[in-house]
Amino acid sequence: MQTKTEIIINGLKEQINQSVSQKLFLLTSGAGHYITAWKKLQDDAVEVIISILEPNLPGCVISAPTSKSTYPDIKIETDEGIFAIDIKANESSKDPWFDMARLDTIKEERFDKYIEEWELVLQYDSSNGKFLKCYFNLFREVVGIREECKGIKYRPYDGKVRPKSWSDFEQNKIYWNTKKEFLIGVERSLKHRWIENIKNHLIPKLDDNEKDAFRKLFE
Repeated sequence: MQTKTEIIINGLKEQINQSVSQKLFLLTSGAGHYITAWKKLQDDAVEVIISILEPNLPGCVISAPTSKSTYPDIKIETDEGIFAIDIKANESSKDPWFDMARLDTIKEERFDKYIEEWELVLQYDSSNGKFLKCYFNLFREVVGIREECKGIKYRPYDGKVRPKSWSDFEQNKIYWNTKKEFLIGVERSLKHRWIENIKNHLIPKLDDNEKDAFRKLFE
């Protein structure tokens, strides 16, 4: 069952998309806008979202961190628990590839800390730095799929969770419609990454005795 806070924030999706779009279209409409300013524009998006949340969530503590590397960009503390909104920007010419979480710590660092999480993804033109579009979705709705294991999308060498493609965003393609499905996807990818690491990096280094010892682990 959704909490009251989740229902309210999900209900503000269109307003957030429209208000952020209006602000960023205005800020990037002039000539000479540089991509290096995109971190500042993410901060502008934070201000817009907070201005929308505050009148709709009276009595809640809504804050933005002073450190740029701190997760989340917006933290919402209520009597129902803690909620999070993070903001990412990615150029339109390449599918999004930003960090969202880590497979090996997602349960402790995300699921156990936050009742629900959302992502605002900003799309911009890398040739001129101009804003194109934004997408406000639940965290799990932004995560892509790794087809070979039917788990959540991740970067193999470090297990960092990755978003879906721009085509998926445009078509509103969602791979994880419920938290239960998403958790199953996490487990599938965890196991798949471990198996691939063992197969590609451990087994080739084992001698025959070590391989026999390894097989006994399954007995």
